[in-house]
Amino acid sequence: MGWVLTIGLCFLAALFEGLDIQSMGVAAPRLAPAFHLDPSTLGLVMSTSTVGLMIGAALGGWASDRWGRKAVLVAAMAVLGVFSLLTAASGSVPALFGARLLAGIGLGGVFPSLIAAVADVAPSRSRALSLGVMYAGLPLGGALAGAVMTQAAAHEWRLVFQVGGVGPLAVSLLILLFMPRAALARAVEPQAEHVELGRLFGPRTGTTLLLWIAYFFTLFAIYIQLNWMPTFLHAKGLTLPQASMSAVILNVGAAIGSLIFGAVMDRAGPKRLLPVVYAGMAVSLLALVFVSGVNLLTAAFFAGLFVIGGQLVLYAMGPMLYAPSVRGAGVGAAVAAGRGGAILGPILAGAGLARGFSPNSVPLMAEPGLVAAAAAIIWLAWRQARTA
Repeated sequence: MGWVLTIGLCFLAALFEGLDIQSMGVAAPRLAPAFHLDPSTLGLVMSTSTVGLMIGAALGGWASDRWGRKAVLVAAMAVLGVFSLLTAASGSVPALFGARLLAGIGLGGVFPSLIAAVADVAPSRSRALSLGVMYAGLPLGGALAGAVMTQAAAHEWRLVFQVGGVGPLAVSLLILLFMPRAALARAVEPQAEHVELGRLFGPRTGTTLLLWIAYFFTLFAIYIQLNWMPTFLHAKGLTLPQASMSAVILNVGAAIGSLIFGAVMDRAGPKRLLPVVYAGMAVSLLALVFVSGVNLLTAAFFAGLFVIGGQLVLYAMGPMLYAPSVRGAGVGAAVAAGRGGAILGPILAGAGLARGFSPNSVPLMAEPGLVAAAAAIIWLAWRQARTA
């Protein structure tokens, strides 16, 4: 039953990764006045950790194939914890940028290793559900971030980063002490390494590029939502506590969605599930545009269910497309490509708001990208089903 312990520890790591991912979004309405940031500069700060995350994802996935999932998880969680604490200690905008960049590098090294680790150890009959359990930690961490900010003083923004620093350090220690090493051994023999890494391209170039497109545009949509949701809902008339609570509701929906979609994917497969998930993403984002008042909180729940929870199906597809010996590198490269969209989304949203665009433009910016992402990943799923 070592795989159960491994998935449990991966869930805890994902929990604090999710808290860090959404910490800037929930802190933004209080952080921006403290540092005198306009929406455009705030969008750049939000994207800084994502730049680090893109670097960390590419390096972390490759490193987990070479040195093992456990070693990379311990190191990456420790880096995330230290620089989250330094974010809380920041007293200037340059210090804030630097701390978020380096926290992002640690953050980036975590997730590809988590996906690869769970895919390595989970029973094949319940692999997608196991990934769903682990992935549920991400939105629950986001919900925790929102809950922390609802308890903070009116102008306090540092608390969420303090919690997001201590937690990863504790989880890093737990992984070091308790995660079974045998199940997470180095996946690649040194003499075979160059052959396996080459399998990301060559005959697999089309698969790799389509996966990158799907990750890029899906994360473009998700990060617009994660980073700007509290600010967006506040601009549409919700109070600051209600806007912070929206992050909790959004992420509870996401956690429920990841478990539902994981269980369905194990039974129905990605080919049937993906069109439903991406249609739900598009409709739920449109709902945020057309509803108002407390109905926005209901719309936020369904946006979390589909847009964030549905991302589980995308992450479950990645490990299916690569051999175990290159799984970390393949998933890491796709996550890194996705972070390009995650960087671009908040920047475009911030620039649009700074130029006087309506708050309703924020979710609408994601819709064209979702069409491109859906086309790429559904095509991959049909191709895989034909060759299986």
